[in-house]
Amino acid sequence: MWDKKWFIGSVLLCVLVSALSLIIYMNATSLSGKGVRPFLIYYGWVPHRDKEFNGLLLKMRDYPVVVLGSGDEWASSGDWGAVKMLIHKMPNTRFYGYVNIGVTDHQPDHGLSYFKQALKAWASMNARGVLVDCAGQDYGVSPQRLRVIVALAHRNRLLVVINSWNPESALHAGLRSGDAWLAENWAIADGHRVNARQEGENFTPLPELRARHIAIWMTATDDLPPKSAWVRYWVRMTVDRVHGIAIGVAGPNYSSQTNAVVPASWISRALDNQL
Repeated sequence: MWDKKWFIGSVLLCVLVSALSLIIYMNATSLSGKGVRPFLIYYGWVPHRDKEFNGLLLKMRDYPVVVLGSGDEWASSGDWGAVKMLIHKMPNTRFYGYVNIGVTDHQPDHGLSYFKQALKAWASMNARGVLVDCAGQDYGVSPQRLRVIVALAHRNRLLVVINSWNPESALHAGLRSGDAWLAENWAIADGHRVNARQEGENFTPLPELRARHIAIWMTATDDLPPKSAWVRYWVRMTVDRVHGIAIGVAGPNYSSQTNAVVPASWISRALDNQL
């Protein structure tokens, strides 16, 4: 026999449980961004003309950390003077340089002398750290090669951010407190959601990295300069998956094609759940 009171009670219970689940989810989401800060990876060019230079300065000024691109450290580079001026004009921003240590899969396979010169050059430009890119075994990088380059960076008083797909590499690289590992596009890549299981994302080493006070940075990218609504969505997804302390959102190849910079305020508002 159909019991009307039982049916109504069951419906109300389901509604209550759903509402409580939503509240818990929203609270967890809003707390997940607590303490996370935006950072910028910028592989675009630095303009020489005052108007364009000052425009880039305004776009970057709200970022506490900016990572610059390959080649900017060399005096022979056409952007070298403008990059030095940019660093000088932004004393409250921590700038990081860049080196690619990849060996295989069309990477440059630089020798040790190259890295000695490049890291010294970044340090002489008052960079505070360096992004060590293509640093995993998927690019033919041995643990020994990675440790040597991390040690060279430290010798030049540079903080280190390692970009390797498997964070296990960072556990054996000689990183120190204040260094970081980059989870590049672990939730969003080129504007598409990433399937963690299919891509083989390894979350197991992350607690050990945190225990050693090695920071976890995160990125999300699009194949077009992203709009504010997408930035909000991607920030939430990435922070909820990785739980890092810094996040960067960028268009294709980190501004190298368009010089477009996502405003830091978009990321900050997304983290505050106010955008």
